[in-house]
Amino acid sequence: MSLQQLHQWIRGEIDLWSRDGLVSPAQAETLRRRYPVAESGTAWGMIVFSSLGAVITGLGVILLFAYNWHAIPKFAKLALVLGTLAAVHGLGLRLFLASARFRNLGEGLCLLGTMLFGAGIWLVAQIYHIEEHFPNAFLIWGLGALVLGLVMPSIPQAILAAILLTTWCGVERIEFDTLMLAAPLLLAGVLGGMAWWRKSRLLLGVLLLAFTISIIFTLPDIDHHPWLIFCTILNLGVLWIALRFLVRMYGRFPESAPVFGIFGWTIFYVTLYLLCFPDMHRHILHIEHELTGWVRVAWLAPFILTLLAWLMVLWKRILVGNDPDPDAPGFEIYLAPLVVLLVLCGILWPATFGGWFLSAPCNLVLLAFALALMARGCRQTQPGAAITGSILLIALAVARYFDIFDSLFIRGLVFIIIGAVIFAEGYLYARTKKCKIT
Repeated sequence: MSLQQLHQWIRGEIDLWSRDGLVSPAQAETLRRRYPVAESGTAWGMIVFSSLGAVITGLGVILLFAYNWHAIPKFAKLALVLGTLAAVHGLGLRLFLASARFRNLGEGLCLLGTMLFGAGIWLVAQIYHIEEHFPNAFLIWGLGALVLGLVMPSIPQAILAAILLTTWCGVERIEFDTLMLAAPLLLAGVLGGMAWWRKSRLLLGVLLLAFTISIIFTLPDIDHHPWLIFCTILNLGVLWIALRFLVRMYGRFPESAPVFGIFGWTIFYVTLYLLCFPDMHRHILHIEHELTGWVRVAWLAPFILTLLAWLMVLWKRILVGNDPDPDAPGFEIYLAPLVVLLVLCGILWPATFGGWFLSAPCNLVLLAFALALMARGCRQTQPGAAITGSILLIALAVARYFDIFDSLFIRGLVFIIIGAVIFAEGYLYARTKKCKIT
């Protein structure tokens, strides 16, 4: 038995111990780190190049037939479309199921078959002059990819399904002003479950982006309520941050924590930075029209989910004290739901919490995050945290350059102080890293 096989067996036992309650989730996570297993992963290079080669070959065949497409009878055209689909999918599935050696090649051919399935939908409609609601083509195409992604199972097929279902949702909204709530439900329920089952961080990352976009497309009456888009994006970002901690605390797919963290913190920092400008309240949070029932639901639903998720985080971190993530941020993480509450106050009571009454606390929150990230980056030698904190600090200084620091002397002094702080950060980071090495 090789060392990797031994570690794999030990990690299987750790999962059983955690499931039976013999060790806590924190102890199980520590043991997993002690016995790392190199992930074999998916041979994306093989899939990409095989798919690319198949696409180019198929394009050449299509161009040859397109030269005389008008002279081919309708039945022959239909037979050509269906025959090509059957041949590509049949060969792909046979290779996929034959052996592990040809599995990736078969998956690439099946992915090509799904692409040709979409082309076939449009070709059949063109051959028989079918006048149909054209967004349904994206729906049928996406459902085909979804079925193959679940049955095979195949991560590339699932990613393609996520893209197509999001496209369907967007086309319905842009072209026909129709809200397709089924799209985010399919993304979260079916494909989200597949990402969880397959432990695929790539699929999860695609789904978070697709889900966010599809949710925006399903918001009601956004022409009269543009603030709803901003609030929804902010709530989803803070929700992803909460899930970043919960998946580690409960030990369920803990590898997904960085994915939730990247998406959540990126959204949060961008929206928080916009709130640092006092005029932004008038531009992005001002309500000019009366709120309908559906608008209230679309606004409050992600807000309530976000608060519930953070209550679970508070319960696990403070009351229970169960946090298996030794590198988790400190007190500053609780400022994220605080910003959500500040925005809620700014919407409900704009006369009291408008302008600087909202942006001033947001400036302080951004400053707290910048300093906390810089400190943690130096203390734990995390370059990502140190760089992010430095960028936030510089961005905050630039934001206040034109409204508070009106004197050139004060402006120069502020930038000198910030430069000195960043220089000291680099020195402390290098010193801490050297001490850990020695």
